[in-house]
Amino acid sequence: MSESAELLAEMLLHSAQFCSKAEAFSASLSEKRELDEFRLKLGQARNILERLQVAYSDDALDLGNKQAIGEFRQLVIALLWIAFYIRQQLDFRTFRMVVSIEAGLTHLLVTRS
Repeated sequence: MSESAELLAEMLLHSAQFCSKAEAFSASLSEKRELDEFRLKLGQARNILERLQVAYSDDALDLGNKQAIGEFRQLVIALLWIAFYIRQQLDFRTFRMVVSIEAGLTHLLVTRS
């Protein structure tokens, strides 16, 4: 497994952990519209995670796989929206997790050859 594939796999793990933590914060969302939008984004993120985990299992999680990278981009966007919706309850450590995922993907995309 290449170094970039290892980093992508680690980002998958952190993304799943973030989704679990975010779901715990959802009880504090009082506005129905925001709760519905939050659940939509959380569902989208989990669906993307599932597809990326299949790619990982098939050993297709790599920078050369345009579909997997596109899925990661969509995952990062969904995670940022999730962070927005739970912004009142979001602690520094959990927010740093999202920033690290985004920074990791950006690093991989910028340094790929």
